[in-house]
Amino acid sequence: MSIKINKIIILGVPFIFGIGAGWIVKGMHWDVFITSYIPSLATLVAAYCGAKYAFKFQNDKEIEDNKKRNLVNGNIAVFNMMRMICKLRNIQKHFIDPVRDLPVIFIQMQPTIPINNDIKPNIETLYFLLETDDNNLLVELVIEEESYLTALDAINERSRLHREEIQPLLEKAGIVQSCNYSIVNIENALGNRRYITIKQATTDSIMLVDSTIVSLKKVSYKLIESLNKHYKNEKIISF
Repeated sequence: MSIKINKIIILGVPFIFGIGAGWIVKGMHWDVFITSYIPSLATLVAAYCGAKYAFKFQNDKEIEDNKKRNLVNGNIAVFNMMRMICKLRNIQKHFIDPVRDLPVIFIQMQPTIPINNDIKPNIETLYFLLETDDNNLLVELVIEEESYLTALDAINERSRLHREEIQPLLEKAGIVQSCNYSIVNIENALGNRRYITIKQATTDSIMLVDSTIVSLKKVSYKLIESLNKHYKNEKIISF
């Protein structure tokens, strides 16, 4: 719009003064030019200035709206990552840490109830990061979302296996307090396949929960730092 108005001004002003010069050459009255054409020129200039101001105002408003939207989406992303960390930290605190150093942790680590994924990071709302020098951060956020989902899936599958297959076999063998029995007793009760499966599932679950908590924190701090860098003096939530 501003470009079109500029063209009108560039073409219109010489046109009007050209007419005035022609009138002077022909001996026509200068006062007629003043009263007839100068007001037209003034109207044209006023229209240009008004349109230019309106265009700038609309453009500034769009920039400010985009900034506010990006800040909201950035803060929501940080908040969701905090929730992810809290959920995994609760699993770590209540199910893993109390038995972490036990030799039969694969049996004594209790199953969780099914854990639903009720946290949606909405990565597509952070596409504005692609326009910054932190564009690789978007890839890291996608990776963290996948790591979080993988950790939940591992915990859920390990819990299902423990609850539906391991516990019935231990009860059938009379193994109630697993710490009072040797590894050999437990393996005999479970059978080699289930024994290996539950051990591996437990190891994988713990590793995924521990590592995802660390990486989520690392990428969260990167996101907070990026938002603070690109939106100085704005409110960015933090841990």
